[in-house]
Amino acid sequence: MSQASSNTFTVSVTANPAPRPVLPAWVPPAGYFADVPMTNTPISVTPSIYPRDNYIMNMPFAIWGGSAILRDYGPYGAQVYYSAGHESTQGMTNQQFTLICDFNSLTWKTANLPLQSHPANSFDANGYAADGTPYNPHSYLGLQEMPKAWGGGPQGTLVSFFWAGSRYPNRIKLLDVSREQLGYSQLATRQPQNAAPTEIRFSAAGAGGNYPTTAIDEQRQGWWVAVNGPVDYTLFVSKAGDITQYPALGGNLGNGVLALCSKLNLLVAVDGGYINGAYANGSYRALYIRNLATGEVTRNTTLGTVPALLGGYDGGGMNFHRPDTMGLEWVDELGAMFGLDQSVAPPEVVKLTPPASNPATSPWTWSKVALRHWDQDAGGQAQLQAAENGAWSKFRWSKQLQAFVYCSDQTRKPQIIKLS
Repeated sequence: MSQASSNTFTVSVTANPAPRPVLPAWVPPAGYFADVPMTNTPISVTPSIYPRDNYIMNMPFAIWGGSAILRDYGPYGAQVYYSAGHESTQGMTNQQFTLICDFNSLTWKTANLPLQSHPANSFDANGYAADGTPYNPHSYLGLQEMPKAWGGGPQGTLVSFFWAGSRYPNRIKLLDVSREQLGYSQLATRQPQNAAPTEIRFSAAGAGGNYPTTAIDEQRQGWWVAVNGPVDYTLFVSKAGDITQYPALGGNLGNGVLALCSKLNLLVAVDGGYINGAYANGSYRALYIRNLATGEVTRNTTLGTVPALLGGYDGGGMNFHRPDTMGLEWVDELGAMFGLDQSVAPPEVVKLTPPASNPATSPWTWSKVALRHWDQDAGGQAQLQAAENGAWSKFRWSKQLQAFVYCSDQTRKPQIIKLS
């Protein structure tokens, strides 16, 4: 089966972005974090079709999922959370809606509600309820933005990749957050290199894994996608649904992260794994890097203390690195990757910095970011929040606020973290 080279891309040159708005007064100075002064809570906007059991509104924060920033939602954008699944019984209601943190009105909102609540056992073989709304699974690192300019909704569209950990086939769902009800559609995809071109496949012999890690590509107008498990391909999905498959970066991106370093024109896979045992050769700190200009792939490594040290799968103690749980994200404006390490208390923002030269072959360096609570945030949270079951992509960079934003629980205000 033929494989593509990166030279098949036509890079779209976008117009100069609109001037950045003046930052709101609640954004702290560089080196500080503060509460976002929301005027309501997620619990206060619990949809009437769901029981008010003090649980349903915490699912977007606690159930192995994340968020995406939608820049078209207003001058300051919005952070949209979407994750559920893992019902304790098949008859338990699946939470099907987006939860929106609107940085313009400083209010929490919901959108994309189904016509009625649906038990987990009421979805068809493809994962859809009778009203056409899809089952909401764990989202992990599989949420991204489709801007209005790419064909998204008037306030942007949330893109949800696959049905992680479910029996449903890989699909890419689109959620138009301007719709209070429904607003769901499916991205029509084409994978012509595949023997079954109407499917989304990561392996020649079958679909492959469905625990996604994704990165938006502004220049090429689409998303890079990898999955957890031994697979053959890393995929590029265009905004129109055209899929190009490449030899899998890293081969088995178990508990790792995929990041697009735009300014460097590099696609980087940060691997996870054991400190010892089967991974004693140090592959737990490996970087696999594809030069998108040449197609060349190199294996690199890192210096410094590797963060996110957690328990492994063998019951042998704290010997497993989980970069996926940190929500590592490359930020062009800051020239590095950043994530939230919850393996320490309180959590710390960590940084993975490329070398000044030869970033494809010279080691990158882990470090911690020194932060303080802003003293003008009267009564605000004095420490960074810790999320149940990991940060994932709840820790997100906002271009409009020039800071990271993050919320981990229905009872807390979001936090904004200003690094520079």
